[in-house]
Amino acid sequence: MKYLFFTLILLTGASISCPEARAADTNDVRAWLTNSFRPWLTRSYPEINSKPYPEWFHDHPPGLLPTPFASWMDRVFLDLQTETYPTWMKNISADGLGTNIPPWWAGVQKGKFSVSPSPQPVPSIIRGPYLQMGTTNSMVVRWRTDLPAGNSVAFGSNPARLSRTARANGTFTEHAVQFTNLAPGTKYFYSLGATDSPLVVYWTNNVACISSTNSRIYVNKPGTREQVAVGNKDTFVFSIVKKKLSVTDPEKSFVANTTNTALVVNTPNNAVLVSITNGSLFVTSSNHLEWMDGTQPGKAARKLGQNFTVGTTNLIRTGGDSNTFFVTHPLIGTRQPTRVWVLGDPGTRKKAERDVRDAYYKWTGDRPTDFWLILGDIAYNSGRDTEYQGAVFQVYDKMLRKSVLWPALGNHDAGSANSPIEHGVYYDIFTMPAQGQAGGVMSGTEAYYSFDYANIHVVCIDSSDSSWTKDGMMLKWLQRDLEANKQDWLVAYCHHPPYTKGSHDSDNDRDSDARMRMMRERILPILEAYGLDLMLTGHSHSYERSYLTDGHYGLSKTLDNKTHFKSMKDGRKGGTGIYVKPSRGPAPHEGAVYVVAGSSGQISGGDLDHPVNFMSTNVLGSLVLDFDGHRLDATFIDDKAVVHDTFTILKGPEDGAAAR
Repeated sequence: MKYLFFTLILLTGASISCPEARAADTNDVRAWLTNSFRPWLTRSYPEINSKPYPEWFHDHPPGLLPTPFASWMDRVFLDLQTETYPTWMKNISADGLGTNIPPWWAGVQKGKFSVSPSPQPVPSIIRGPYLQMGTTNSMVVRWRTDLPAGNSVAFGSNPARLSRTARANGTFTEHAVQFTNLAPGTKYFYSLGATDSPLVVYWTNNVACISSTNSRIYVNKPGTREQVAVGNKDTFVFSIVKKKLSVTDPEKSFVANTTNTALVVNTPNNAVLVSITNGSLFVTSSNHLEWMDGTQPGKAARKLGQNFTVGTTNLIRTGGDSNTFFVTHPLIGTRQPTRVWVLGDPGTRKKAERDVRDAYYKWTGDRPTDFWLILGDIAYNSGRDTEYQGAVFQVYDKMLRKSVLWPALGNHDAGSANSPIEHGVYYDIFTMPAQGQAGGVMSGTEAYYSFDYANIHVVCIDSSDSSWTKDGMMLKWLQRDLEANKQDWLVAYCHHPPYTKGSHDSDNDRDSDARMRMMRERILPILEAYGLDLMLTGHSHSYERSYLTDGHYGLSKTLDNKTHFKSMKDGRKGGTGIYVKPSRGPAPHEGAVYVVAGSSGQISGGDLDHPVNFMSTNVLGSLVLDFDGHRLDATFIDDKAVVHDTFTILKGPEDGAAAR
């Protein structure tokens, strides 16, 4: 929980300036047409978006010209914009008063009084923020709120000066905003969410001073909510005059003596009641109340006076700090150090998942994660929304807000998702570059896609729920995408491995509907023909890593070391030698390393004896990829940050020193 605290200047003999505090103007349209009026209006009149602006926009109150008024409406009512209002606002009738028209409307039309908005709950962020679909000049940030809210995000190059704003039209609980026109390879900080409007109260000796530090503040009569006074970021002073409440400001620039023994004071989302009981002034609130000195005074102390704030207990705004940021992709083709974190089958919501996470955080330290991949089975058991909440958003919240996640669909995730029509929880939660926004060829679907980062081309394949037919859309797209690729590195990832003897068996067609065989027979020939360097998969809950391999598309018993291994070294600089590929860019059939890294949430054993593999182990962990120019260093770390495997691939003419 986070509480908001504000400092209040106590009233002394010196005057306090509050030039905007004033008694209510009964003709002030800005006062009565507020954010509390909008939800009532749209709820009562769903046809509002199809009717023209009423004529009273032109028969405006004195001093309020039509064009500025329309502009003000667009600014205040972001979801309505240039749409419309029902004609009853102009042609009110007695009959209409019984059909959703509020009874106070006639009084407003006749200029009798203005109506204060009722305080509304502040939308609380219950998921995110999380980054999606990064490119060289754009970024998507997503989050969820418990109540419908606007979609505005402040961002900038300094967390203390977020001078730019990105927003999306409408009021939603699921939010997605895209930042555009950004500079490549640049760090931006951001902040999002609703802003609380707390009240600060100083109360002693039958005098109450109530302030708002960041919003409009209203004084109104209970029940009718008829305004007595309204101000902006100001202080009102309440006292008892002839057994009734009197309202003024510290400078006494106005005085409103009422006939009331109770008044409501509120901001857009907080309220207090000022009342007279047994001749004494009391201030009470049903909102969260926090004593200014951090203590809870006893009853005797309360008689002497209190300082307290009234505000929400929810986390309503996030960011604007050094840990909430994103970095745009570098220019495509740039050769620079790049760190990638790879998780396979993490979504168990068990302690093992958090241990693997914490081990990586410890191991990587201050070194940023440029992007990260999840190789499917993101949320056990069937990819329900609540399972994603516990397995992803409550576990990786720190990483999600500062590094782009690129997911692949697993068979468990497919329990609530349909790839052919891109429907279901997985597709509701994640935003993928179906139109080729992040590099590569447009796939036309979020089920499979590609993106470029620096000099790396990354291809995500849907092995769980898309068609595998040779003339189908996925394989045709893959061919076109790889034909167009000119990047130094080609990395592919999906859920089902072509080679495994862990908790799944790639030789068994009854296992996983023969998807592992189809991966070998239909996907690998295309990838290897266009220069695959590394393939990452999960599904088996273990870690398995191959030699530098090419051209093996059959059962494990058909593997021929001389034919199918480009190198049988261990891939280690301190061992028998790293893997060296002759060409710098994409070149056919020079060998690839195949990694099963499906132990990020659990381990499930297996024979772990597939002959294509140099190493197989039943250990919890995650994989780290470090690219630097034409060199890739891969490290598998366990749930205690202990390194269990490393290998290196070097592309281009062999450097003797680098290969040792």
